[in-house]
Amino acid sequence: MRSMSMNAKAAALAAAFFASAVSAAPFAYVTNQKDDSVSVIDTASGEVRTTLKVGKEPAGVAVSRNGDRIVVTNAGGNSITLIDGRNLQVVGEIASAEGQVGVAVDAEGRFAYVADWYGRAVSVLDLENRVAVRRIPAGNVPAGLVLAPGGSRLYVANRDDDAIAEMNPASGETLRTVKVGKHPFGIALDPTSELLFSANVESNDVSIVDVRTLSVIATMKVGERPYAVAYVAPYKRLFVTNQYDNTVSVIDIEGRKVVDTIAVGEYPEGIALHPDGIHLYVANWFDNTVSVINGLSLKVERTIPTGNGSRAFGEFIGGV
Repeated sequence: MRSMSMNAKAAALAAAFFASAVSAAPFAYVTNQKDDSVSVIDTASGEVRTTLKVGKEPAGVAVSRNGDRIVVTNAGGNSITLIDGRNLQVVGEIASAEGQVGVAVDAEGRFAYVADWYGRAVSVLDLENRVAVRRIPAGNVPAGLVLAPGGSRLYVANRDDDAIAEMNPASGETLRTVKVGKHPFGIALDPTSELLFSANVESNDVSIVDVRTLSVIATMKVGERPYAVAYVAPYKRLFVTNQYDNTVSVIDIEGRKVVDTIAVGEYPEGIALHPDGIHLYVANWFDNTVSVINGLSLKVERTIPTGNGSRAFGEFIGGV
């Protein structure tokens, strides 16, 4: 009996160690649209830890700040998939509208905001009870979303309005809008919420918006078909994926100029900053890979094979 008890204790300790190891590393969750799957990259090892089957044609993804909860939009279906980041398992689905892509999650992982591409609305999902609780009217073809720190403001790129809307997520009211370039898609905020950046797909530029006045203060030409953006605040650099150029543009925000252009895989889409504040992960749709860029040297350090049709549109890295 004593031997069995020790074995049981050893097994329990091993399980606890494994659980801790699973939840410790920052993971990148890369949606693979043609595989109906998500590749989970262990960013410490640079390898895919596991691949999870999700809904039909996943595209958007958002991760809670602690990495415990991941929300995936299934653009080809009518559902949102939930992943538990502590054990890297799919834990459920929430019925939703058709064709949803952009998604943002609040810091606590309590609510998700999902852009309803066809319905001119943002759906609010209660992630604990796994149910849609309300719909907020939005503009024409809402795409990218970003929540301000604290969650008091939600910014929505309304693609076919060529505009960004500032919304109060609590009341559902649209407070202000600003015209940007043609067909804005991916957007990002700086950590102080003073600047907002918009990748404008059809005008091949990026708009820099002063959030206090909600006015465009600069427009920067980048590559062809810019899609998503990620901001490295300490170095005041903005990274922009260019779908048709197979590149990432690097913008010096203070100098208002493109300082470098980095070749990545074919048809880059989603881009996210690693919690280390240095490395950026880029999902390459037609290459089925992720490029890892060093934000200081501006070199690609690694290319990681993923699934078929990697998109990862959103904040797809979490778990610190």
